[in-house]
This record gives sequence, C-alpha cells and structure tokens, in this order.
Amino acid sequence: MATATWSIANLERKLPDGDTPPDGQVYTAHWTVNLEDQGESAGAYGSVGFGDPDPGNYTPFDQLTQDQVIGWVKAALGDEQVVSIEAALEEQIQQKLNPTSSAGVPW
Repeated sequence: MATATWSIANLERKLPDGDTPPDGQVYTAHWTVNLEDQGESAGAYGSVGFGDPDPGNYTPFDQLTQDQVIGWVKAALGDEQVVSIEAALEEQIQQKLNPTSSAGVPW
C-alpha cells in the first residue's frame, strides 16, 4: 500500500484584536492528501474548523509548522475518518489499475 502525503493548502485566522492571542488564532485549515501507487494517483481536499486554542499550549502563527497543523487536522478528523479517507484514495487507485468498467464508443 502506498503512503499518503498530507499537506496544508491554506489557513484562516483571526486578526489580533486584543481578545485573541497576539498573532491571531487559526480557526480553519484547508488540507490536501495525495496517494501515488504504480504510476497512478488520487487526491482529496477538505477543510476542518478549530475551536479556541488552549492558552497554555498556544503557538504563535509565525511559529506554526505544517507537521503541527497536519496533526491538528488529523486529530480533528479522528483516526477513523483519516483511515477512511486514505482507504478511499487507495480504492480509487485500484480502480484505475484494475478497471471494472469502461466508457467510450467503438468508432
């Protein structure tokens, strides 16, 4: 089975207004996940929202890493949903590699 590659396409954050952490607060992450196997690929895109951050565990916006935010995304989705997304991508690739139907005309 191929390894899924998760990445963050964009983040939405609140701008500082005195009531939010100094660098604003990320409230939505837009993510992508891609899978490649035997020359075929499949991908998915989604968004996940976050609640207020833990003030004792807050990371300023300019110090966030992609790995950290991917961790947040996967935690928000939950293990079952992450596995389901990756399995669906694997199924798409298997359908490309071993098609069970076709479309077209004979001429």
